[in-house]
Amino acid sequence: MVPARLPVAPRPFRDELLSSWVARVAARYGAEPLELMVYLAGQGGRDAGARQVDDVAPDLGLLRLWAKACRIDPERLLRRSLASRYPARPLDWSLTETVPVCLACFDADVAAGRDAYLRGHWRLAEQVVCQSHRTMLLDRCHACLGRLKLSLHMLNGMLRPFCRKCHAVLSGGGGETEDPWKADFAAGVLELQRQISEIVRGDAGRLDRLEYAIRTIWAPLDRDGAARPVLALWYDEPGWNCPYEARAAVGRPAPLQHLSVRWRALTLVMLHDLFGADLVPGAVLPEAALVLFRRAAPLPWLTDGRNLRGGKGKRGIGAGAERVHRLSKRPVHRLDGNFLDVRGDFGRIHP
Repeated sequence: MVPARLPVAPRPFRDELLSSWVARVAARYGAEPLELMVYLAGQGGRDAGARQVDDVAPDLGLLRLWAKACRIDPERLLRRSLASRYPARPLDWSLTETVPVCLACFDADVAAGRDAYLRGHWRLAEQVVCQSHRTMLLDRCHACLGRLKLSLHMLNGMLRPFCRKCHAVLSGGGGETEDPWKADFAAGVLELQRQISEIVRGDAGRLDRLEYAIRTIWAPLDRDGAARPVLALWYDEPGWNCPYEARAAVGRPAPLQHLSVRWRALTLVMLHDLFGADLVPGAVLPEAALVLFRRAAPLPWLTDGRNLRGGKGKRGIGAGAERVHRLSKRPVHRLDGNFLDVRGDFGRIHP
C-alpha cells in the first residue's frame, strides 16, 4: 500500500511538545489526534491506532508513521521528546496527565501571528511558573474551573486553544494588570523550581532525599483516620484535610508529578521553609522539620534504604500506599476532601 500523505502539515516549533504538534496537524483537518492516528494506522499496522505519541519516550514506529505522512525527518521528531531534550533527567519526573499552560504564552503566540502550542518544559513536574512571563501555570480552566483538557481549533486563521469542556478560548484577558502579590509569589517560586531542576538532574542521593521529604510532607498524621497530612501542621488549619488528588504522592516514586500546580508550588515553598537553600534534608534534620516529621504515620518504605526507582523497591511502595490510602481515604469526600469537621485532628498545631 502507498503510505498516506497529508497535503498540509505544519512544522513543529523548537520547544513544542510532540503531542502538541500532533494536535496541530489534526486540527488543520478538523479532527482530533486519535481520529487522524486511526486513519494513518491503516497504513502502519492494526494496533497503531489505539496508541498515541508519547511526549516522554515515544514509540519510534509511530513517529515514522507521522513523519511519512507529514514529509518530515523522524529524527527531527525524536529530538522533540523529553528523553532526548533532558537525557540526564529521570523520566518519571515528567507529568503524565494534564499539562499545565501559561495563558500569557498563548497570547504571545497570537501577537506573533502563529498557532498556539504547548511548550515542552510545561511537562516537567517541578515547573509551576512560566519562565518567560513569571506567572503561575494553570491546570484548571479559568472559565469553568474544571480540570483543563485542551483542544485546538481555527479562529481568525490561526489555531487557538479552547477548553474541551466549556469551549472557552484560553486567553490571559488581553494584558490585564497582574496582582502584585501573585507576581511576587511567582517570582519566588521560580527560583525554587530552578533549584529543584538542578536536584533532579544532579546527584541521585539528593533526589532520593527530596522524594523522601515530599512523601513525608503529604503523609497522614500519626493518628489513624485523621485524614490530615503532615503539611496541615505547617498550613496551620485545624480542620484541613488531605486533598483527594494528593494522596497518590505518598506512595509512589517522583511524588511531585501526582500533585496539581498549586499543591506543587506549596510543596516547594514548604521545602524551602524547612530545609533552606538546599531544599532537601541533610544528615541532621532542622528542628522545624523534626517537629513535623515525627507526626508522620509509620511509612516503612521511607526508611528501609531501598532504591525507590529500582525493581526491588516497587513492591514495598505499593504495599505502603495501600495502607496510607486506608488511613486517609475513608473519612474524606472522594472528590476533594477539604472539608471541616470530618474526623479531623483538632489538637494544637504547634507543640
